Amino acid sequence: MHDPFIAALRQAMAKQQTNPFEALELLGSGTSYTSKIADMLERADMFRDMSRQEVDIFAGYVQAYQAPAGAEVLHEGARESYMFIVAQGRLDIMKRAGDHNENRKIATVRAGKTIGEMSLLDGLPHSATARVVEPSILLLMTKSHFEQVSREHPEVALKMIRKMATLMSLRLRQTSGVLIDYLKS
Repeated sequence: MHDPFIAALRQAMAKQQTNPFEALELLGSGTSYTSKIADMLERADMFRDMSRQEVDIFAGYVQAYQAPAGAEVLHEGARESYMFIVAQGRLDIMKRAGDHNENRKIATVRAGKTIGEMSLLDGLPHSATARVVEPSILLLMTKSHFEQVSREHPEVALKMIRKMATLMSLRLRQTSGVLIDYLKS
């Protein structure tokens, strides 16, 4: 199945000599797959407070991918604006540390969680690398699709933005708590 988003990412990444999306396999998108995607979205934290009708709207703009273990789906410093909702599986979040560009695991993301939402909102480079730990199903929302949702269904987009802000706030509070504990020791 041809996917223009993945094709564009492959071209961009080829220029950088790496392609973390090579291993992704499109499972489905569009109206023929919307109800399956909506079922997966309903289980995600971000969509728990939404009606099925709102989830169905959002599902029409999302694509589902199978990602094998070892695939890197976000690269720290890359400027692509998209987010993934982890429908199934587990990913490790890695951050470069020190002068040797060592990657250190800073978190594990499980089904129901999101990655990449900061870049989707602010357009800045990804702040970390995400590596698939076990075969996973990832639901992709690109910036262009999010902007389309915002134009066509502003009330749904506003709910999404509020939920993203809440989730990012909770992560910041958790990180601040860890930092304080670290500084005390």
